[in-house]
Amino acid sequence: MVVNNAILRTRSSVNPGIDLAAFDLDGVLYSSEPFLGEAYREAIANVNAARPGSFARVPSTGEILQHIGWPVPVILERLFPHVDDDAIALLHVETLDVICAHVARGDGVLYADVPATLRALHERGLRLAVASNGRTRYVETVLATYGLGDLFLKRVTADQVGDKTAVLRAYIDRLGTTAAATVMIGDRASDVEAARAVGCRFIGCDYGHGHRDEIEGAGPVINRFADVAAIVEGAAPSAP
Repeated sequence: MVVNNAILRTRSSVNPGIDLAAFDLDGVLYSSEPFLGEAYREAIANVNAARPGSFARVPSTGEILQHIGWPVPVILERLFPHVDDDAIALLHVETLDVICAHVARGDGVLYADVPATLRALHERGLRLAVASNGRTRYVETVLATYGLGDLFLKRVTADQVGDKTAVLRAYIDRLGTTAAATVMIGDRASDVEAARAVGCRFIGCDYGHGHRDEIEGAGPVINRFADVAAIVEGAAPSAP
């Protein structure tokens, strides 16, 4: 995979003011869009087989993508507001099983330049973290499938601590760093909200699942992952 070497050579190391770069997963490093609709169809079929009539319809991929970035219970509540709690609980389990199987088969897409750019930043001493609302097993399956696990700190996930804001705070606390020395890289309003809540810097990704208006004005915006290196090295301004 080719990386823009001109970008990575802009400095000999990352900006000394940045200690921790926290990356959202879906829409920043990886995309589940190619299989997401089919995964929900499979999961709903499995629930309906065990509990007939639980779900009357399967949402489109577009409907699901509107909510990607929020914790899974929030996504399911928004997609199925009138479905009973027992059926939702079953779907929560089924979606994880089916989605992780698709990830492990390589059905998703790792965005261009992700491995090489992450390795370059890691080699320069920047601490890297995954700050996602995704479930632990999902996060670990994506990282294992693409051989990225060794580049990131021990994972803190939303199903361990609550939500993305809590994930960011946990990384900052455990590392003994500060919000001012942290940058969040994301593509959705949930990423902006988490950065603002903890007071850290923000870099927006305009190639992912989100719409530009979700990240506009929160910090620098990039159109390809490789460009994150130059922004981190230049120290992105704090989120307003």
